[in-house]
Amino acid sequence: MAAGFLKTASSFSRDRQGTVAILFGLMSFVFLMVAGVAIDYGRIIHMNMRLMSAADAAALAAGGALLDGRLDDEQIKELAKNYFERNMLQAGQSFGTYSEPSITVNRVAGNIIIDTVGTVPMSITRLAGYTQATMPVNVATSYDQRDIELGLALDVTGSMRGTKLSDLKEAAKDLVEILMPDSGQSNRVRIGLAPYAASINAGSYAETVTGHSGGHNCVHERTGAERFTDATPVGINKLKRRDSMSCPSATVRPLSDNKSQIKSSIDSYSAGGRTAGHLGAAWAWYLISPAWNSIWPTSAKPVAYDQVNTTKAVVLMTDGIFNQAYESGNGSSENQARSVCGAMKAKGVAVYSVAFQAPSSAQNLLQDCSSGSSFYYTAANGEELRQAFTEIAKNLNNLRLTN
Repeated sequence: MAAGFLKTASSFSRDRQGTVAILFGLMSFVFLMVAGVAIDYGRIIHMNMRLMSAADAAALAAGGALLDGRLDDEQIKELAKNYFERNMLQAGQSFGTYSEPSITVNRVAGNIIIDTVGTVPMSITRLAGYTQATMPVNVATSYDQRDIELGLALDVTGSMRGTKLSDLKEAAKDLVEILMPDSGQSNRVRIGLAPYAASINAGSYAETVTGHSGGHNCVHERTGAERFTDATPVGINKLKRRDSMSCPSATVRPLSDNKSQIKSSIDSYSAGGRTAGHLGAAWAWYLISPAWNSIWPTSAKPVAYDQVNTTKAVVLMTDGIFNQAYESGNGSSENQARSVCGAMKAKGVAVYSVAFQAPSSAQNLLQDCSSGSSFYYTAANGEELRQAFTEIAKNLNNLRLTN
């Protein structure tokens, strides 16, 4: 009997079934909590991504409106709220709630700040005492405060008569308004104008750049080793002119920060003549070239190329084929334009180009001239032309998300 009792006691001491059950129960709770945390964490991440995406879109839209300059602060805030709500609705099912976004418009600093707070209720994690998770979201847009020197090569040839010229005037003035808002800007912005047709009307600068006194003010390309560069127009590098040239009435205007005078000059343009686009490109470059400082008045002298806080850029716009050149040894107007564009890009000048209802060959040329695909625009109508110039202005100001 004693032996049987000892055997039974020994068997009981080795039995672990009850312990396993207890351990399994404890581990099941742990597994459940881990799964619950993973699920709730996924809900938090999803909600945060939705809020960030909606706030980013709203901030960029509001920043664009701030640069555009046509809306007041309250209108910009309303625009941002509408963008935010629209993006939240388009994202579909939400796992939580969010506060109405707070929008700050700072015209002096040139930025938009959007704040909101998301709240996600917990599910299984609630068992551990966590009822909800909150996530503050803060995004901002800003634009670069670097100084800007911009030369506009604007097509005023015969094919631009009528509505097209009116569209160009509105688009160019939009760009001026964005870069030079009435509220002012902390950076220095100067814009020069190089309207072109069959030649360039150099106005009061014609005598200096050609070395000829009296006569008309129409100039064309130079010859020699510096024909496609921005070399100072002295000695053998002076520009040419001849009596048989067709000259636009619109004259070159050196860099200026006087918005009303720039817009008035643009409004005065009339159309006529053929298309010497290479001259427009070259003169837009000359306007921002420090090599031409001896030509321009003190207020219009460009800074050196190596000034890192200054953006130098050119906008080359046309509606047609470059078909007028004068010095046969230089090549066609199109080939000269490619050479000029390549040379100014090598100096660090950003070249934007806009094809306005232009044929494919002109589009190809403007793509080659531009500083890249994001610097080239096509426009099929006046509204698209205005949009292109607006986008260029925004790009020049480098509108971006800052956090």
